[in-house]
Amino acid sequence: MLGTTAGAILAFGFAHGAAFADENEDGAAERRENTIVITGSYIRGTAEDGLLPVDVFSTEDLEVAGIDSPLEFIKTLPSVGTVLGDSNQFKAGADQGVGSINLRNLGRERTLVLVNGRRTMPTPGDGAADTQLIPMFALERIEILKDGAASTYGSDAIAGVANFVTRKSFDGFEASADYSFVDGSDGDYQVSFLAGKNLDKANFLFGVGYQHRSELPTVERDYTMPAYGANPSGWSALSNPAIYIPLTSGGSPLGIGVDGSLLNACEELGGVDGYFPTSAVSGFPACRYPYVPFDNLVEDEDRYQVYAQTDVDLAADLTLHAEALFASTELNSLAYSPSYPPVQGPNGPGSTSAFYVPRSNPGFETFLDQTFAAGSYPQLLSSGASILLGRPFALGGNPLDPHGASRGFSRNEGIRLSAGLEKEFSDKFRGELYTTWLKSTREAGAPDVIGGRLQAALLGLGGSDCDGTTPGANGCLYFNPFINASPGNPALGLSNPAYVPGLENDPDVINWFSSYSGARGEEEQLIVDLVFSGETSFSLFGGDGLSYAFGAQYRDSDYTNTPLNKYTDPDAVPCAVEGDFTCLDDPNDTNFPTGPFIFLGQYPRENLSQDVYALFGETAMDFGPDVEVTLAARYEDYGGNVGSTFNPKLSARWQITDILALRGSVGTTFRGPLAGDLTESGSTGVAAFNAAGGAYKATQYQGNPNIDPEEALTTNLGILFKTDNFSFSADYWSYDFEGQFVDLPFQAIANAVIAADAPTDGTAAVDCSSPFTQFIVFDGGCVQDTTIASDISRVNTRVVNGPDVKTSGFDLAADYHRDLGETRLSFGLGATYTDEYSVDDFVYEGLTFSTGYDAVGFANYDRSPGTVPKWRGNAFARAEHGNLTANYYLRYVSGVKDNQCPETAACTSTPEFGPTNFGRKVDPYLQHDLAFSYAMDLEDKKVVMRLGIENVLDQEPSSARLPLSYDPYIGNPLGRVYRVSAKVNF
Repeated sequence: MLGTTAGAILAFGFAHGAAFADENEDGAAERRENTIVITGSYIRGTAEDGLLPVDVFSTEDLEVAGIDSPLEFIKTLPSVGTVLGDSNQFKAGADQGVGSINLRNLGRERTLVLVNGRRTMPTPGDGAADTQLIPMFALERIEILKDGAASTYGSDAIAGVANFVTRKSFDGFEASADYSFVDGSDGDYQVSFLAGKNLDKANFLFGVGYQHRSELPTVERDYTMPAYGANPSGWSALSNPAIYIPLTSGGSPLGIGVDGSLLNACEELGGVDGYFPTSAVSGFPACRYPYVPFDNLVEDEDRYQVYAQTDVDLAADLTLHAEALFASTELNSLAYSPSYPPVQGPNGPGSTSAFYVPRSNPGFETFLDQTFAAGSYPQLLSSGASILLGRPFALGGNPLDPHGASRGFSRNEGIRLSAGLEKEFSDKFRGELYTTWLKSTREAGAPDVIGGRLQAALLGLGGSDCDGTTPGANGCLYFNPFINASPGNPALGLSNPAYVPGLENDPDVINWFSSYSGARGEEEQLIVDLVFSGETSFSLFGGDGLSYAFGAQYRDSDYTNTPLNKYTDPDAVPCAVEGDFTCLDDPNDTNFPTGPFIFLGQYPRENLSQDVYALFGETAMDFGPDVEVTLAARYEDYGGNVGSTFNPKLSARWQITDILALRGSVGTTFRGPLAGDLTESGSTGVAAFNAAGGAYKATQYQGNPNIDPEEALTTNLGILFKTDNFSFSADYWSYDFEGQFVDLPFQAIANAVIAADAPTDGTAAVDCSSPFTQFIVFDGGCVQDTTIASDISRVNTRVVNGPDVKTSGFDLAADYHRDLGETRLSFGLGATYTDEYSVDDFVYEGLTFSTGYDAVGFANYDRSPGTVPKWRGNAFARAEHGNLTANYYLRYVSGVKDNQCPETAACTSTPEFGPTNFGRKVDPYLQHDLAFSYAMDLEDKKVVMRLGIENVLDQEPSSARLPLSYDPYIGNPLGRVYRVSAKVNF
């Protein structure tokens, strides 16, 4: 909906961006306004419709479109791949609250993000900038370079560059606010204030901004909860009500039963009575549990920014520029499943029979009465029960939260200081020296259960005040795991027929065995930029002369990672039980260091640093009046095993006629490994393994000191057509990408040890002779003809140089405007067509981990790069009459196929309801938006009122075989949204 040509938007941005500046000021202010450097070059005066494909967006256009954050803007760009604006935990993972930009689907860490041409705050340790920390209210424009730019800017610019440019010479005061009405939530709102002052030799700018997003529960949208038989993705057999095996005092089993089955508790609470793992013949009875109702589509989020900037004319030819930014994003109440399923217990890995409940537990007798017939063996002989499959909280919710969820948090904070001197040595030569210091912090924690403490509480020895060894006495508390402790399902508003008042759990015991798994990451960077630029009278073939730029850069990065608590620290509590260190004895046995949590992993302490040195240069030459050629090159040295890289680039533009031009560029780009990619330590985690029937298993990640830099050959060929009222551009782009940093694919490792045609329900036999077993630890070791896929306990993976990638396509943009009397009509479109995204065979150390594929038109849910539609596009129509402006926007994303679905068989199947093709094809998404604005002058104030309706037709996203049942990279989950806003300038 922002699709206009670069020239039209840039002209609009400059016409309006400094509307309230004092145009009578001279000196530094005038010089700053006339100094234009477009992203992609350090040479002054580079045209926005010149050699490189740069799109420029004024913040005025963004405001009209109702966009109030950098991330929401990024989501509208056709050239951008998979990014999230909503806190979808199943796709955002540990990065909820982080903004990113992912040009060409090459990965968010491969698009360089700048503020005023210099680097900005990254997410600690992962190399990708957090765009949500950028102050939208202080911006004049955003420039997007859709071409590799390592020859100019260095590492991280493989896919392109996003440059957020702040206002210059702003004089006055501006206040703005808006509110969005979102059905099912308390709405979203923002407010900002900006003040600027032009003096004779200086300009000062200061602003503050605040944005809030309200929680939107999944239960507020019907499409998130299809029936289990249609989409089983958001359901689990590890439930509560759980599956129990009553045992005699000697440990002999007395049968099997699902808690509360005599009262139909499972289905009354929103579950499905079913079987696990395969069928009624070979499986166990189970209660299928939908965890999605306890989650959110949008999390409660607060964002704050404080920005200050000054430009001081120290002398007629010397200017000081300085800027300071503090920003934070807080999500203090992230909704997760009531509890996670156990992948290990106090005795180590394994999700089955990990915990034991004695008959003395307060809920046990009621459990027997509600699960087994009177006079049955379990009723008469059991001394306790093993929890075959289950979790502490599920359908009954977590009693610590009114919604029944367990709650986590993530907090991002950044400080950025940048200052420099700009010197005009002459009319033909200038230089600038800048130093930028930035510090970013991310602290995040997800709640989980400490297995050893849970087992103690089941035995009656839980609670913070427990003193002694007598169950249920001396401050010791029992934890009642049975469904009879829960009044109902709070997320769905359902009552529990098995509930018995008085059997509820004490919050103290739940808090005692629960803790956060997470870490605090912190990264500091010091960047020094020295750039000289100028022009000479030297010319070739009648050209106007030669322009050039050259310089150097130094980057120093220090990264630390600190566990949130001792349970997350593998040095403090490495094994399943606190105080036990025997799991460190043999790294190849089944008692390995996974930490004490039943599901989540740990985060090792890290203290890493990296220094990078760079030299670069570029020159622009005119070959006659109509041909311009630019050469650029950069040398960057990482030292150590990584070494150095040299990347040249050639760009050219030919103005064939007054209205027609051709442009093109070719060059190499690169990205060096982060310090964390090179270290051999790593974190543990969990993942759902397809080979194990979707069961979650442990994963162990580590770096690799022997990886080489990523490299790419980028090509762009374009045609530009422009008349007085119409412009059109078409660009062909291509990236040949080699040596990408990837983790060995854990899914492929697990799949490789079973037969290709074996069932993926966890029962497939493991080939212990497979060379891929070197990456797997099995429960009980690998025994031929005995070990099955469900016996996988841990998969080890590491960072390597992965398969080569080739992607190419076309960018299209058009703009038309015409005056009809006093009314100006404008029309425009922007679109990206991805023709190819081919991934080669993944071969590492002679082993083929996966065969090659083309990702275009597929969802790619289990492989990189994620969802890749063939088409993404926007169009707009605008009418301006006097003070009134009316806008219509159209957003289109083409559909994709679920690559996990076999060509001639159903996508998946459930043992209870058979095959289903839910989400085989994710349909295209089409959204219509309307926006109206009215500007009026009130004495010395200018007031702009806006009204917007986003998703006018209330279009729901298409079905997808994901837990939330929609693809967040295609559809909009919010439905129809009404937005009102106001801005006052004086």
